[in-house]
Amino acid sequence: MSSSVLTSLTTRAIALAPDAQNTVKKVQLKVFWKTANFWTDATIREYHSAVPSIAERLVSEQYWDRNGSIKNNRFTCEDFAIRLLCEFASERQLPVKLKTGARTYRNMEIYQSGEHDRYLSHMYGFSDMVMLTYGAPDMQRIGENVVALTSPTELMPGDILAQAHDRPGDVAHHVQVVMSVTPEQIEIKQGNTSGVIVRPFTTVHRVLGSNMADPQNDGYAGMPIERGIYNRQESGWSYKNLETGAAREDFLKIFQLYHWNFMGFNQA
Repeated sequence: MSSSVLTSLTTRAIALAPDAQNTVKKVQLKVFWKTANFWTDATIREYHSAVPSIAERLVSEQYWDRNGSIKNNRFTCEDFAIRLLCEFASERQLPVKLKTGARTYRNMEIYQSGEHDRYLSHMYGFSDMVMLTYGAPDMQRIGENVVALTSPTELMPGDILAQAHDRPGDVAHHVQVVMSVTPEQIEIKQGNTSGVIVRPFTTVHRVLGSNMADPQNDGYAGMPIERGIYNRQESGWSYKNLETGAAREDFLKIFQLYHWNFMGFNQA
């Protein structure tokens, strides 16, 4: 799809080729933000440069909830990574395409009432919609959501660390986002979860009307953003969570390393 076509799309119904003479089929779009640009090497570099400042703003940002209480941002681990991506992409009108076990989500897609009516047409609405079904294992969808890296030397701010090699089948269950990289140190930020977030506990919560994966639900399990540091040692990359004080030796070896699949987001 060309950029000229993409930039002309709006939330209005648009006419497609007629099925028969004097008839027009119309399709209504759900536009969370308009795609007016595409990912390039330059915008990818800009993303890597911008992530630390976006993350710092999310740490300090406060808002009023629907009950009038002042709140700070809370995220599960994968939700924090998604929010960083969407903050950058929406401001620059860049496409985002993310796949989960439920479906593929796009910032502009064919409107369906059941999928879209509870989400407003902006970056927050799109993020909440994706977060409902996007889990840490979705960070392992190579060639769809992400591109795999082979070494910590390839990491840049905004890249993903997926904790996987400590579980059967190497299935990811936690995600960190890189904030800075030097040959001797890697700084990360991460969301986290409160409570037990595996079945059957999550199923019980849903039965009781509380969805731990839904940012719009009072039972959402997200926690305040945490900071951590990896330091290179002879034995590997040691890790310390600067909020909790928890520390682990040679911790990076159980993580898989990823870039977002930026160029893949350009594809329809």
